[in-house]
Order: sequence, then structure tokens, then C-alpha cells
Amino acid sequence: MQFLSAASAWLFVSLLAIAAMYILKKKYRDTEVASHLLWRRMLQEQEANRPWQRLRSRWLLLLQLLAASLLVLALMEPVVMKPHSSDELAVLVLDRSVSMTALSRDETASNGKTRFELAVEAAKDWMDSQPGGRPIRVIATGDVPVEIAASAGNRQELYRALDELMPYYGRTDHTAALSLADSLHHGRSGGVTIVFTDGKWRDAEEANGLQLYHPLQIKRVGLDSDTHNGSILHFSLRPDAARPGYHQAAVTVRNDSDKAREYTVEIYSVLGDRPLEQSASRNIVIAPGEWGSAELSGLAPAAYYKARLLPLNDSVRTDNTAYGFPVIQRSSQALVVSKEGNLFLEKALLLSGVVPVKSSPDSVPPSGEQAEGIDWIVADGTYEQLQKDEAWSALLKNKPLWLIDHPENDGSSSVPAGTTVQTQEHPVTSYMTFSDTHIGRMHKLGQTDGDWGEAVLTYGGVPAILAGNVDGKPRLRYTFKLQDTDLPLRPEFPVLVFQSAEWMSGGTQGELGTAVAGDKLDLSFHAEAEYAEWETVELAGAGIGQEQRMKERMPAAGASGAIEAPEIPGLYRLQEHGKSGELLASRYLAVTAHPDELQPAAELRLMGIDQEDQTGSGEAGELPAAPSPLLSWAVVLILVVLLAEWEVYRRGHAS
Repeated sequence: MQFLSAASAWLFVSLLAIAAMYILKKKYRDTEVASHLLWRRMLQEQEANRPWQRLRSRWLLLLQLLAASLLVLALMEPVVMKPHSSDELAVLVLDRSVSMTALSRDETASNGKTRFELAVEAAKDWMDSQPGGRPIRVIATGDVPVEIAASAGNRQELYRALDELMPYYGRTDHTAALSLADSLHHGRSGGVTIVFTDGKWRDAEEANGLQLYHPLQIKRVGLDSDTHNGSILHFSLRPDAARPGYHQAAVTVRNDSDKAREYTVEIYSVLGDRPLEQSASRNIVIAPGEWGSAELSGLAPAAYYKARLLPLNDSVRTDNTAYGFPVIQRSSQALVVSKEGNLFLEKALLLSGVVPVKSSPDSVPPSGEQAEGIDWIVADGTYEQLQKDEAWSALLKNKPLWLIDHPENDGSSSVPAGTTVQTQEHPVTSYMTFSDTHIGRMHKLGQTDGDWGEAVLTYGGVPAILAGNVDGKPRLRYTFKLQDTDLPLRPEFPVLVFQSAEWMSGGTQGELGTAVAGDKLDLSFHAEAEYAEWETVELAGAGIGQEQRMKERMPAAGASGAIEAPEIPGLYRLQEHGKSGELLASRYLAVTAHPDELQPAAELRLMGIDQEDQTGSGEAGELPAAPSPLLSWAVVLILVVLLAEWEVYRRGHAS
């Protein structure tokens, strides 16, 4: 027998209260009588009410203790496990998150199978072992879980739905999928949920705390030791100052293996329909769990650039490829207004293709052509002082503004209560984790200090980075002083400055840039465009040969409003057509998997009823036991005991 609410056992202390009522009964006054022969019954009653007496066997006490014990057992929700019936509903949950695209360790050859393919095969094998009339429903995970098939007799329909299922490269909500599967059993007797997964869930902690009310069986696919994955986290381009028309690239790579590995980063230049031409390559050795960066120069002019990570026998192929587009040849100019200077920020801006123009808040602001050449302004701890100057204040209103606070040790600042980091999905914080980053003091924002934007980074419960727009101009605010943190010493800092500069510049890429698979894109189209559609140029990890480029076209939402990005990582062209079908415009879009899904995931440890953790061993058709509640029996016994107690009390047999 098992208990669904074992924590209710603490209510057994109520039995002590019942016993104390008999121990602490009222004591009567001593009374002199002529003879005790006629008062024997009164003497017995007086003895029964003497406090701190030894408990005696009384029917009424025993029945009350028994009733209280049964009531506590009922609150503990007792169940007994019994074998499942083969005609009960089975809900299959197919995990199709990014980690399921990893190749098994023993099958890293080009014809190897992914964990997702192994999960589909395992689901088919399980269905083959079941009786033909058993009802089966299939759920696929995703941003929102969906039921893809339900059948009680036609197994071919289920097989066809499984064959058409594809991995999902966006953010996967496994907890919602488990809740949906568990809810499908409501109103039915019995039933089981079977999850086919590798157990690598981004939301494993939330799922582990989920209370399930029906039996759960987990069938794992893939090996726990096949963690030998390298990922391209960031691929940025900037013009080569020494060679006009050429570019320099910076590639950030993370090693998720359990040992140090040597990677080769290759950059290919693509122009028109010419075959891919390798422009540069660089070897880099990265320790397990660490990051590494490689800088490559001399990239020939191209329509787009492709970065590829070798070796190819990697677990996940989709994160071994990244695409970049040439930036506008004219470098942005940023006016950095600072009292003491900021060397780390200036160097990071230069690496991002931004020319910093240093100035002091006590100097005269630029004007005329000099002011026209400034693209945006960085106020490094000088915003309050600049606002007091009429000339500086007018310049700040006409330019995009990046504020960096210098909080003082007074009431206008606060020390974060902890180191918890929360990031919002935003171009400024993409691919950033801020793990182990220390921020000592932060500026307290007033009611109007940040009403123009949203907090894209929160540190210790305090907004750390805000991004938004004021009068159509980008605005950014760091509520901490860079010199008071260890952020400039971390590999993420150049990436953060680059993405911040991109936000301040309003985007310097002539193409559509990069988007997460399946995201909604708010784009502007050609004035005469009648419709738009996607053309697949190349799928990530599919190779670099011209013969492997995909030509399948996918319909888009139309030429107005939001349009959905393709669901598979790779390189695509958005083609806009007129009323007669003529091509009006064509722009590239690089699609990647969701960055959160590429992070190392925690292990799944679900606390479900009768959970079974299998790795492919055991009989395929073996069914877990199902809980049968005993609550109704407990209620019946409580009523019987209460009736017996009333009968004892009514007849006066208290002793």
C-alpha cells in the first residue's frame, strides 16, 4: 500500500489529545456519607474522573482512538497498486526538444540516428506490443504541447503521425506536456502516461516538482555519457580596416564535453550562386565546460558568411553552423562622455566596429557637421550633469542614448540582495547567461527613470539593464558601474557590448539578421509586394556542398503584418513578389535554435506515481502498476466506528 499524501501522518498527534482528555478528567469534591453500600456507583464515577490517572481499557476510548486513526489514514490518501489492464488509455509523450537531435555516441557516422529517431522507433515498438483495440493518444512537446494523433484500432494512423513529426527547435515546455497528458486521464479508470525522452530538460527542476495523479513510465533513449558537443554561441563580423571590402570575424565556441577538445573554426564566403569558398580557418583548444574565442581576418567580399565547427562527429549538428552578413562599411561613431574614461568599454566598442569619440562633460558639446557624424551617445556616469547644461541637453534629445550609471554609496543606490540573474528575450541579452557575474552596487530607478523601456536583465531582483525607445530612438541603460563589476573580465563582455551597439545603431545588417526558429518577425515589405515566401538556401548541419542546398519553398504569412520564421535552423531567403509574380526583393535570414535549449540541461527526476526509469531494457510491453484508491473503504470504516461509539455511549458502557 502507498500513500499519496504521506505528510498528513503528522495528524496522528491528535490521538494524544484524545488520551489527554481521559487523563485530565475533572476531580469531584470529597463527600461524607453514612454508608458506601448505596454509593458504590458514585465512587466508581469519582475514580474515573480523577486527573493523571492510569489509562484503563474503556470501549469508548478505544473506539475514539480508532476513529481518529482511520480519519488520519483517509487524509493520507492510501492506494494499492494493481496491474494495468491492456484496454486502458495510454498517452505517449514524444520529446522533440533540441537535445533530442543529438546523435547517439555509438552512431556518430553520417548515417547515424538521432535520439529523436530512436524515440520514434521505441514508440512504434511499444505500440506493436499492445493489443489492437487499446486506445492510444500521442502528444508532441513544443512551446505549446499538441495532440497529434488518437486511435483505438488504426495503428497505421499513429505510425503515420509519428513519421511526420519533426524536432522542435524553439523553447520547449515539458511541464505543460506532462500536465496535458495527465489531464487526458481524468474521468477514466486506470491509464498510463509513457514519456520517450533523453531526460535532458531545460525545465527539469519545474517538472520534477510537478504533482501527477496517474502512473508515469519514462523510457529513455540515448546514452547519458554521449556528452561530446561543441557549440557556436556567437558569430560576429566587422569591416577590416586594413583591406576595404574585406571583413574580420569573431567566433565564440563552448565545449560541453567532459574533457578538453580541439576544435577547428572554418569561415566560408558565399557570393551569388558560386560554390562556397573557404576564406579562413583557426584551431582552438577549449577546456570542458568553458568558452573560447577565435578571430579570423581576410574574409573576401561576399553576400553572406558561414562559420562551421569541426570535427563533424559532434552530438548536435545544428549548433555547429552559424551565418553572418556583411555590415555597413561605414563604421558607427559613438560619443563617449566620461569623466575618468572607460578603457574596457572603448576597446569593446572598437571590436564591435564602433569608433568611440571621447569627450568630457565639462567640454563644449559637438555641433554642426561634427554632431551630424555622431550616431549615438554614451553617457558614462555623466547623465545628470549633462542634463543641467542646455547645449548638452539638446544634443541628448536628438541622439540615441546609452546611459551607464555610477551609483554612489547613498540613498540613491542599493546593494543587490542576491546573485540571482533573470534575462528577458531581447537582442541585447541574446546568448548571455551572466553566470557568476558580480555586481556590487546598483542605481535605484525612480518612477520615470525607466518607464521608456523594459528590464532585459535583473540581478538580485533589481533591474540591471533596461532597453527601449524614446521618440523612436533606441535607448539603453546600465544601472551599474562597469568598473565595480567583474563583467569586463569575462568572455561575455565583448558579446554584450557588440549586441548593445547593434541595438543603439538600430541594426547595421542589410539582411534580416538572425532569428530563433518559429519566432514571429515584425518586418516591413516592399510597397508593391503582393505576397512573400521563404526559400531554403541551406539547413544547418546539412553540409557545405552545392549539391546539398535545399530548394524547397515554404509559404509565409503574407506581405503585411508579422511573419513566422522557419522552424528548422539554417539559412533562408525571404522573397517578395508583385501581383504578376515578379521578384521585387530578396533578403537573407539565419535561423537558429533557441539559445536556452543549447545550454547544458539538468537531469530529469520526476516524482510521479510508480515512475519507471528505463533505458530500453526489459519487456517492451511491460505495464506499470496502477493506483487503486482506498479512500471509500476508509470512509465506510469511519462511519461504522462512529455508529459503534454512539451505541456504546447510548447504553452507558463508557468503562
